[in-house]
Amino acid sequence: MFEVNLVDLESWYLEQLQERFKREHKLLSKIFAKIADEVAQAKNALKAWRSYKPEKDEEKLDEKTQKIMERFVDTVLNSIDEMQIPTIHNSISYETCQKFNDGVKKVYFIYNSQGKKTIRRFYKQFKLEIKEIDLHLRKIGNYSQKINKFLLKNYQDGKEAESLLKRIPLLQNNIERLAITKKKLDELESTFESMKSKLKDMEEKLDKLNEDPDLQKFQKIEHDLEIAKREFREKLKFKKAFKKMKKYLEKGTISLRDISESDLKPYLKDSVAAILSEGPKIPHLRQLLIKTRIMLEDEKDSLQLKSDLKTRVIENINDIVSNNSLEHEIQKILELEEKKEEIRKLMKSKGLESQRNDLKEKISIATVDLEHFENDVARYRRDYKDLLNKVKSEREELQEAVKTETGQDIKLKIIIPS
Repeated sequence: MFEVNLVDLESWYLEQLQERFKREHKLLSKIFAKIADEVAQAKNALKAWRSYKPEKDEEKLDEKTQKIMERFVDTVLNSIDEMQIPTIHNSISYETCQKFNDGVKKVYFIYNSQGKKTIRRFYKQFKLEIKEIDLHLRKIGNYSQKINKFLLKNYQDGKEAESLLKRIPLLQNNIERLAITKKKLDELESTFESMKSKLKDMEEKLDKLNEDPDLQKFQKIEHDLEIAKREFREKLKFKKAFKKMKKYLEKGTISLRDISESDLKPYLKDSVAAILSEGPKIPHLRQLLIKTRIMLEDEKDSLQLKSDLKTRVIENINDIVSNNSLEHEIQKILELEEKKEEIRKLMKSKGLESQRNDLKEKISIATVDLEHFENDVARYRRDYKDLLNKVKSEREELQEAVKTETGQDIKLKIIIPS
């Protein structure tokens, strides 16, 4: 086994093919040499025809026909010039032979299609020139057929071996894509690490800020308030009756003289805030609860609550109205709110609250951004891994294909551009 750089693989492989198909290339080279000679004669004949100036009046063309003839000759000349003849030995391949054959077909098409429209106009004056061109083109066509038959009969192995060359640029293209993806991934990972570092710095600043005694008191009160309000909310069983009552009022199935939707709405939207705003004695809520209890205990039972729920709601209302069960809880929460406000003022004077809120907002935004960015990084990591595996697979397959066609066991050296 020996090492071959990918950039040198094509030239090295072509050398192997030239040696393997030396006899075939030599035969094709001889045919193309004859074709080149025939093409040269055809071009000379066309140029001589174009520049020929008849001396006899009967051979001269009118100005319009002369221009038509000159355009016809120029078109045929141009189509012949476009034919690619692989006369150099190392340029002969199945592909270049096919390109030549395609070029011959194009010359025939142009000559026949243009000639059908125009030759009759100057055939009489240039009969010999036309026959000479026909002869040269016929010979070129015969050579083209000969090449085509040779390719079909004697060069299918060469065609198969040469097809391997098309896989080289595909591998090179994937290597370039791999390099671009790696560069982008490196940039993203660098940015990702920077974002993580900034987020960590902000979190550390917030932790340090949270060490302030006043801020710790504030957080403790916030925590206590949250628990107190949650427990308080769980004691408001009457809300299920209010909800049912509001629903019936909206539908118009009941009509209450002393209770409206607007009376119920605050207690359903934010019950704790509504009750705290009334104070420990809750005068407005107390009146609503008494009226609700009357409705529930009335024989008509307009709310139609399930019996067990109805029992619990009446017990809850009695507890609140008769035993003032919420008064102590309300007083406790209001005192906590008052303490919280006192510490907030102290924090504000020290700038702690604004710093804390600003840091918390920035941390929240940075955390979301980091999550989104992490998804981008993960996607590029997958793309890079897939491309890397693809390059490895294509490299191995190419090495095996080269070994099959040349008998040489090679190791492809690949360099990923940085």
